[in-house]
Amino acid sequence: MAEVNIPKRKSDEVLVRMVYSGKLAAMDTLIDRYYSLCFGICMAVLKDYDDASDACQNCFVNVFKNIGKFRGDGNFRSWVLTIARNESFSVLRQSKNRRENVYEKMEPALRSREDVPREVFLRIESSQVREVVETLPDKQRLAIKLRIDEGLSFKEIGQIIGSSEGASRVNYHHGIGKLKELLGA
Repeated sequence: MAEVNIPKRKSDEVLVRMVYSGKLAAMDTLIDRYYSLCFGICMAVLKDYDDASDACQNCFVNVFKNIGKFRGDGNFRSWVLTIARNESFSVLRQSKNRRENVYEKMEPALRSREDVPREVFLRIESSQVREVVETLPDKQRLAIKLRIDEGLSFKEIGQIIGSSEGASRVNYHHGIGKLKELLGA
């Protein structure tokens, strides 16, 4: 079967139809388009590179195995990210030895900001915030990461985390509130 070069700018819906009709290059385009986003979801849930890689790979196997089931009445990106989330939770269930994350208290804020270059201080603060984000409940953590890191809408976030748009807003805002509380802001 000859490979066809697929322009990257084709819509998801066109690419899905092409995959369904057997065009492998369209499948590659969809993987290129969504792999890093799916991997980010898997990492957010699993917090382990190898497990996230496995879940992400399983995600795309399921996407292309079930491409005929995509009805097209929703957003393809949300469908793929929901599969990534489900695969991540499946890996958690299969492992049965959920690791409990133990977080040490954050280091106290640097006493003198003048002694530290601003860029270094911002990196330290950013690192501390990311550590605290990891302590949040799953839905709050995912809502914050998907909104801030990926720029998804609350409707898309709701579809991915398995809740309504309103619930995804609530999870996001509760998560932000809890972050402020934990960071003393």
